[in-house]
Amino acid sequence: MLPVVLAAGNPRRMLPLNEGHHKFLLKVAGNPIFLYSLKSLLDVSGGRSLLVIDRDMPQEEIQKSLTARKLQDKVDLVIQKGSSLEEALRQVIDEASEEWFLVTYGDVIAPADAFKLMIKTHEETQRPVALVIPRPEITSYGVAYVSGKSLKKVISPEKAHGEAIDTSFVLGGVFILPRQTIDLLNDGNNFYEAMNYLIERMGIEIALWSGSWVSVDYPWDLISALYEVLGADCKTVISPRAKVSPLAVLEGCVIVEDDAFIDHYAVIRGPAYIGRGALVGKGAFVREFTSLEEGSVVGAHTEVKRSILQEKATAGSFSLITDSVLGPQSVAEPRTTVISDLPSDRRVLRPLPLQGILYEKQKLGVFLAPRGRIKAGSIVGPGVKIFRDGGVEHI
Repeated sequence: MLPVVLAAGNPRRMLPLNEGHHKFLLKVAGNPIFLYSLKSLLDVSGGRSLLVIDRDMPQEEIQKSLTARKLQDKVDLVIQKGSSLEEALRQVIDEASEEWFLVTYGDVIAPADAFKLMIKTHEETQRPVALVIPRPEITSYGVAYVSGKSLKKVISPEKAHGEAIDTSFVLGGVFILPRQTIDLLNDGNNFYEAMNYLIERMGIEIALWSGSWVSVDYPWDLISALYEVLGADCKTVISPRAKVSPLAVLEGCVIVEDDAFIDHYAVIRGPAYIGRGALVGKGAFVREFTSLEEGSVVGAHTEVKRSILQEKATAGSFSLITDSVLGPQSVAEPRTTVISDLPSDRRVLRPLPLQGILYEKQKLGVFLAPRGRIKAGSIVGPGVKIFRDGGVEHI
C-alpha cells in the first residue's frame, strides 16, 4: 500500500494568511500543516510516502522542513501537473505500481491512531475504506451516508451546500483506494462519482473516528489545530540552547526551542509553543494555546492568548493579541489592541471553542496577511481579516 499526501492548491478561503504565501507552509507549533498528516502516515506505514505539491509551492522550503525532521529519505515529491483532485489521483496511480493507495489530504490533522484504524479496517475486509467523522457541520471533503459499517453513498462538498443533508457523518479526508479507481476517473467520473461506483461494485468500509481531528480550511482553523497539537499529550521540553531568564515564569506545558529568548519577568502559561529564535520581551504574558513560530517577537509588556504568530511575525510592545493569527513577517505595531468578543448575533463557520470565566463567549480576533501591518495604537476586531494593502474584511 502506497501512502500519499495531497498538499497542492492554495484556496482563497484561507485568505489573507496565504496572500503571497502557500497555505500548506503555514505553521502550527513548529510544523507546516502538511507535516502532521505526513508524519502520521509514516508512523503507521513504516515505508516511503509520496507528497503531492503544486508548482507554486517552493520545493526548497519543503526539503528544508523534511531535512530538519530527518524525513528527506522517506518522502518522494510529486509535482502535480493538473489542478484538480482527479488529475492528482490519476497521476499518482498511473505512475505507481502498487494495488492500493492510502490517500490523505495534507490539511487534515489527525493522530496516527486514525490512520491505524483505516489500515486495520482494510486488512480485515480487503475493501476500500473511508475515514468517517461524526461532524456534520464540516463538509470540506464531502458528506457520507452510512449503512452499518459501510458507505451507502457520498456527496461532494459542492452538492452538500445545495442539498438538505439528513446524515450526521462526513468524509474525513482520508481514503484507502484500489488501483481500479483510475479507470473510473479515466471514464470521466469525478472523485465522488468514482466513490459511488466503488460502493456499488466493491463496497467501501468506514473507519468511524470520533477522536482528535481538524480540517484546516479557514484561517481560524489553525487555532483549532493548535488545540489538538498542544492538547492532553503535550509535554514540557525546554532546549538547553534556549535563553530563559531566571526571573521568567513558565507554568504548565511549555515547549521552548533552540535559541529562543525569554526575558526578565515574562510569564508563559501553557500549553504554549515558543519556536526557534523567538523572542518574548520583558514582562510579556504568553497565555494558553499560543504558538510563537520561528523568529517571531512578542514585545515588552505584551499579552498574547490563543493565537499564532507565524514565522518572523511581531507583536509590538504594550499590545493585546487574542484569538488571532499574524501571518509570516507581519507586524502589529506597539499598543495594538485586538478585541475578540463576537456579538451574540454574529455567526462564524467552524467557530473556536467558547471562552470565558464567568460567561462563555464566542471569540475571534484578527487574521493579518503575510507582511501586513497594523498601525501603532490601533484597536481592531472582532473577527476581521486584514490584507497586505491594508484592506479590511469582516468575517
